Amino acid sequence: MSPRSSAVDPFAAYSRYRRRVRLGQALMVVGGVIAAVHLVMHLAGSPSGWTDLAAGYPIAGLIFLAGVWLAGQTEPKRKR
Repeated sequence: MSPRSSAVDPFAAYSRYRRRVRLGQALMVVGGVIAAVHLVMHLAGSPSGWTDLAAGYPIAGLIFLAGVWLAGQTEPKRKR
């Protein structure tokens, strides 16, 4: 059998699923850290326009949502 055959190893599928969930969780943490740093920058002073756009709440939100999308995927179904 070739590695690309229709029979998928359930353990490999579950391993890929767990890897995607952990990556999603890591992206959620990174998004939260970016938002916290941005909040501290606003409290310390006014960040420049480009910093506000490049490392601000919109980018933090996008990274967080990408993490939610990855971490929220359903577990692969087992074939019987």
